[in-house]
Amino acid sequence: MNPLIKTICSFSLSFMAASAMSLTLSIPKSLIDLGVAKKFPKEKLSITLDKPVTAFSRERQKIELCGTWTSKLPAKSGEFCVDTQPVWNKDKGDIEISKVNILKLTAGDGKELSSSVSSALNSSILTLLDGTSVHHVNEMIGKRLDAIEIQENSFKLIF
Repeated sequence: MNPLIKTICSFSLSFMAASAMSLTLSIPKSLIDLGVAKKFPKEKLSITLDKPVTAFSRERQKIELCGTWTSKLPAKSGEFCVDTQPVWNKDKGDIEISKVNILKLTAGDGKELSSSVSSALNSSILTLLDGTSVHHVNEMIGKRLDAIEIQENSFKLIF
């Protein structure tokens, strides 16, 4: 092979490898919100979660997810807010909600929740939300992700 072509090919391969290591992709909040909305309503043990709204915290690297809950037995409703952290599921190529922590759980009528309703809600909310996919990364990009950084209005995926 011509030495000049060999040098150019070697340089090109080195440049491509260096570039690939620092590839980042920004996923806008609106796209994440759309992905979250498609997963609702969620139901378990006669408890339904609905009307999700997200807020991103760059400082804490967390997503706050709030919405409404309704219970059929007993007939009650209210609002919830949870703190979550996005994690990478490389087998599926998905960004998922994980490490769910309940921040707020209220009844719609302003009354305190009974211990049985509160206990059922706690377990239902945690299990319903943990592992929920919020975004699927295109197969062409690959399934290797080094980090997810939460920005104010987007996720920054670092490959």
